[in-house]
Amino acid sequence: MPNLIVKLGFEEFPVAYTCKGANRSPPIRVEGILPNIKSLAVLATTSPEEGPSQVAWILWNLPAVPLIPEGFPAGEVVESPLHAVQGTNDFGSTGYRGPCPEAGKTEAYLFRVYALDLDLGLAPGATWEEMIRGMEGSMNQTGEAIAFATG
Repeated sequence: MPNLIVKLGFEEFPVAYTCKGANRSPPIRVEGILPNIKSLAVLATTSPEEGPSQVAWILWNLPAVPLIPEGFPAGEVVESPLHAVQGTNDFGSTGYRGPCPEAGKTEAYLFRVYALDLDLGLAPGATWEEMIRGMEGSMNQTGEAIAFATG
């Protein structure tokens, strides 16, 4: 299976996509989606310099589009900018949580995109573990991109 090509369009987070700015989810370009793909899912995790990674964003049942637009609002089921269902991140909220590194620290975010041949039947607010289990056997392609934020 050919991998997805996932692009953020930046390596260093613009402030609008961090806790110091608007905390907006960034746009994600997805190339190479196969014709049988029904939906996309996104898992964004932190990679701090120290300590375990944390889940910052869980999103599924996105249409199979080449551009996931920026600015998904908080909430379990959203209709704009695209229809999607969001899970509960490790910060206790539903939706995107941008990088928030302490002064002098760097935080990396890994955005993984999964291409699925079905819509997931998960309850809104599900955890990343539930999403991964739900995708088993239906994950056709994956791809990832990474970006950094400095405090």
